[in-house]
Amino acid sequence: MTSLKDRIRQAKDIPHQDDVEIPEWAPGAMFRVCGLPSKDWEEYQNQQARIRLDTGKAGGEMTLRSNKAEIVAKALYDQDTDSLVFPDLREGVAILSKKSGGIVNGLFNLVRHLSGDDKTFEQKVKEAEGNSAGDQN
Repeated sequence: MTSLKDRIRQAKDIPHQDDVEIPEWAPGAMFRVCGLPSKDWEEYQNQQARIRLDTGKAGGEMTLRSNKAEIVAKALYDQDTDSLVFPDLREGVAILSKKSGGIVNGLFNLVRHLSGDDKTFEQKVKEAEGNSAGDQN
């Protein structure tokens, strides 16, 4: 019998969406967009929450860092080869940062959805309850 730890380790629980077409970038190519593992998503949220006080300005200025291009670079795969489009994250961020904000934002929102970050805690609990009732094999 497999231990619970091994069952968790082996579970394929990160959703993805195939057949994502971005004709502005690569007409006819199909991309796979994947949700991010907990570590990557939490890292992004922590980066977003970091506040930097710029003391060089009168009264100081607080800024939030948001890097949607980084999230998209970590989640965008070539569907045919199942490989990251941007294996070099820095290069991917540099490229995506210069692309259409609308496209990058749309992909970011898809990653956010696939990562389960667009649902309230109550919605997640209801979904979990619905998935566990009588589904044991």
